[in-house]
Amino acid sequence: MPVRSCEEKDLPAVVELITQLAEVATGGKDFELSKLRDIYVKMAAQPDTYANYVYELDGRVVGFISIVFYMTFFHRVGTAQVNELVVNDGYRGKGIGHDLMKAAEEEAKRRKVDELEVGTEKDNLPAQKFYRKYGFDEEYVLFGMEFD
Repeated sequence: MPVRSCEEKDLPAVVELITQLAEVATGGKDFELSKLRDIYVKMAAQPDTYANYVYELDGRVVGFISIVFYMTFFHRVGTAQVNELVVNDGYRGKGIGHDLMKAAEEEAKRRKVDELEVGTEKDNLPAQKFYRKYGFDEEYVLFGMEFD
């Protein structure tokens, strides 16, 4: 299967993908491999909280998804939240995002959490269309506060 766990060797491709995501989501940011590697190491040390997958096609990583698992008093068993999902812009519309979401859904079910949720910017209409098509409905409004 082309979806597999993200490994440290995948990080250069993940930097490229996260950069593409930032261009769509927030107008662009710079991502450094060393900083991403530090985050990856911290996430890898907490496998009960984080799961990261890549989609590899012909030896090239062309998709990435990151999921966080957390508990709340309301969802006592737990919640899985897709934090980042991105497919290389040259490979969109080929089912890669669907396969990555399926991996997230299967991992959430394996962990027996209460729900899988995802958020996106309110003006990112293609992402909203994708998530609705996958089966998500709008349950609530997510507010964010960015810090410098």
